[in-house]
Amino acid sequence: MKTKLRNTWISKLMALCLAVVMMLSMSMTVFAVKSTDTADFEVTGFDTDPAPSVSAYQIITVNVDDTSAQPEYPVYTWVNEVANWVTANHPAYIDQTLGTNAVADAFAEADAADLTTFLEEMTAAIKDNTITGITPTTVTASNGTASFTDMAMGEYLITANGGVKIYQPTTVKVVPVYDEESQSWEVSEAVIGDKGVMKSQEPSIGKEVADGDDTVAVGDTVKYKLTVVIPDYPTDSTDAKLEVGDTFLSGLTYNNDVRVYSDADMTIEIPAAGVYTNVTDGETLANKDFLLQFTQDYILTHGGQTIYVGYTGTVNNDAFSAADALGNRAFLGYNNDPYNDTSYTPDKETEEKVYSYIINLKKVDKNGSALSGAEFTLTKSNEQNAMKFNGSNGVYTYDSKGQVTDTKLAVNGEGVLSIRGLDEGTYVLREIKAPNDYVLPNGEITIEIYDQDNGSADGIIDEGESAIVNADGTAKLYGNVVIDGNTVSFNIENTSSADAGFQLPTTGGMGTMIFTIAGILLMGGAVALIVVAARKKRG
Repeated sequence: MKTKLRNTWISKLMALCLAVVMMLSMSMTVFAVKSTDTADFEVTGFDTDPAPSVSAYQIITVNVDDTSAQPEYPVYTWVNEVANWVTANHPAYIDQTLGTNAVADAFAEADAADLTTFLEEMTAAIKDNTITGITPTTVTASNGTASFTDMAMGEYLITANGGVKIYQPTTVKVVPVYDEESQSWEVSEAVIGDKGVMKSQEPSIGKEVADGDDTVAVGDTVKYKLTVVIPDYPTDSTDAKLEVGDTFLSGLTYNNDVRVYSDADMTIEIPAAGVYTNVTDGETLANKDFLLQFTQDYILTHGGQTIYVGYTGTVNNDAFSAADALGNRAFLGYNNDPYNDTSYTPDKETEEKVYSYIINLKKVDKNGSALSGAEFTLTKSNEQNAMKFNGSNGVYTYDSKGQVTDTKLAVNGEGVLSIRGLDEGTYVLREIKAPNDYVLPNGEITIEIYDQDNGSADGIIDEGESAIVNADGTAKLYGNVVIDGNTVSFNIENTSSADAGFQLPTTGGMGTMIFTIAGILLMGGAVALIVVAARKKRG
């Protein structure tokens, strides 16, 4: 009886093991490769705002025998839409002896440089319709990632356009691999270009004042330098484009002197011929002061290199017509998609402001009431001659070129004087004519304008530890000094003639002499009267 029970238990155990083996076998067949298998993959490295459009073109297919669940030889073939182009342009990459459109071993063995050239040429052929009939799967990147789902096995050419970057074409491979553990063929994880990131290059432009002095006076010449990185387009790009320009605002006058250089010191000039055109057509220029359009040949042979653009502007009398009158905006325009001339992206813009300053003053009496009629001169502290100005009625602008002779600054009817177009520095204000019935002070007022906090100007006068405005001698300030952005304001008090003590005793006068003379005269008169009276009495 025990033997029978033991045999029954063994039989049940063997049946259970057999069931497990069958289940494992069924499980293995579930994961075996089939020609209809697909995979999902993601490509990263894209802009987020705006997000580019990313396309996957299948260029290679995988041959699988569904009966045996094994790849067939040749495993890889070029899709019909690209096979003729590969045969004509890269015959080493196709092997017709293995079967129709078979991918040759030379393609798998190509080095990175050759593969890059191949992909760029194929992209150009697809974009210009040399290769036709190939329909991509296109998605919009989200949060920097392009996600593709249910993609058939094979190799894909990945392109992207939109945003501000120029993207280099790459590949994604979804292929069968043999799994030793399950002893079956399975669909591998996607292999995406270089570390799963699509390479890109973002053209750049930087702007600076070449001599580093970004504080100016009216009439000053400002020298600008642009640092431009040429877009690194694929060598077979059909629509490589690069434009560089600038727009001056009302306070600056462009001097029509733009030049392109190969060195940061701007000493080695690049001739315009064959490199760029300095556009002069007004309609093309629109609101730009200059526009350089670079040739495609130059762009493609100098991609990734840095060039420098130099030009100047002169600060004019409109420097204070608006808050940003001394601004100017340089820009870099280019085709985002090197195979599409409608993808122009004038997206890169940079501004380098310069700043000028104002002194505002008001002439007042001891009670703060306005006084008219005062006149002044202004001198830089390290110079002897008074500065020259254009203007009238209390508003004057510095003329740094000395083309005028007037140094006199007169307040208006309300006692107000505004002196504009000043650079950083220390200035000495001297009163040369006082208001009527007021005295001329024998001192002067010193004004310091300083705007280099943290090493660079920002158009806001920095108030130091001591007062920015100081008076000496009998020159007087009235009330507080006010600093507001690029303007320093204050009141100057005048002393009236009465308060100046004009009713003084006269020295060297007649003293008591007048009284002596008067006494003598009185005494003489009295004697004369006595004599006359005595004569009358005797007669």
